[in-house]
Amino acid sequence: MKTLKILLKIFLFSALLMAIIVGSIAVYMRLYGDAHIKKALSELAGARVDYRSASINLDKKEASFRGFSIASQIGFDKDIFGADTFTIILNKEKLEKEKRLVFDRVRVKGAKLNIIRDKAGVLNVVLPKTNTAMLEGPFFSSGGIAYAAEAPSKNALYDVLMSVRNIKIEDSGITFEDHFMMEKPYKIWCDKFSAEIVSNDTGSGYLSTAMTANFRVPQKEGGHGSFGMKTNMAVYPDKTNMELAAETENINLLIFLPYFRRSTPFDLRSGRFSSRTDFRMHEGIIDSLTTMYFRNLSFIITARDENAQFLQVSINRLAPYLKSGDNTVFDFTMKGDANKAQFSVGPKVKFAMGMVVMEEVGKAIQQMQRP
Repeated sequence: MKTLKILLKIFLFSALLMAIIVGSIAVYMRLYGDAHIKKALSELAGARVDYRSASINLDKKEASFRGFSIASQIGFDKDIFGADTFTIILNKEKLEKEKRLVFDRVRVKGAKLNIIRDKAGVLNVVLPKTNTAMLEGPFFSSGGIAYAAEAPSKNALYDVLMSVRNIKIEDSGITFEDHFMMEKPYKIWCDKFSAEIVSNDTGSGYLSTAMTANFRVPQKEGGHGSFGMKTNMAVYPDKTNMELAAETENINLLIFLPYFRRSTPFDLRSGRFSSRTDFRMHEGIIDSLTTMYFRNLSFIITARDENAQFLQVSINRLAPYLKSGDNTVFDFTMKGDANKAQFSVGPKVKFAMGMVVMEEVGKAIQQMQRP
């Protein structure tokens, strides 16, 4: 949930920048030029905002940028975000009749998101607080008409989707680099990322939203791994109901080896991972099942762990009942209030545990029957 909040913060920050960019550039660029706009955006964001070139079509309410970037905090040498092209198209009717900034389409191509955690555990994506003093007045004014920010609702996602109706990201990548408590810098990346969010007003008090996302993870052996997600949401001003299906395929677990060694009692030798998650959240209540499939899994439980012997015995006893073809299958559920959901083992693991208990009961009965 913490990671989701961080990503949502970045998303909200980006949406705010979009509004400022289109509004201010369309009116002020002719007067002040790029330098003024870049300075204003950077002061607002608390981070350096830059772009190589921009073109504005006032009739179509369209703005297109090349070489767009948002810098990290001081202390990080890579930008948080950069994009080859970044295009925004405003809804003319909403702008002219309702004086509202609503983005019909946002297109991003060739983007790179760099997430870095330094040796102190600080993430570069945690931006300074927005300079709210710059928002006390309207975003911009033209011909005596002012366009200002509306009061936020209880649901931040609703506010974003009310203003941004279609987002499409193509040919992009994400890199995560970790220096925190690592013997040497750990790096993992997605070299092909695409996503689309489409949101429509139902007229019934909520937004009907569909989201798809696909990641490709390069690997040294066994071809690339992948992650895909499809989500349908009913987004209200005070809540979000959601159904999500996500799958991972052919992930080489060795790419996470530093985390296995640091955070678990397992010393991983080999293994590939796939999974399926079905997640539902309605009225703030979560019901989710995740099933994980491990192939060619080989590991050693480190003897230094005080529970090593218990884990070794438990895993060996359960393993025969967790087999499905060439895979070892493990599942877990997440249920309850979204703010304090409870995790539990799933039906496959419960079956395996039940079979082990039956074995023990059978042994006990045999012992009792002996003369």
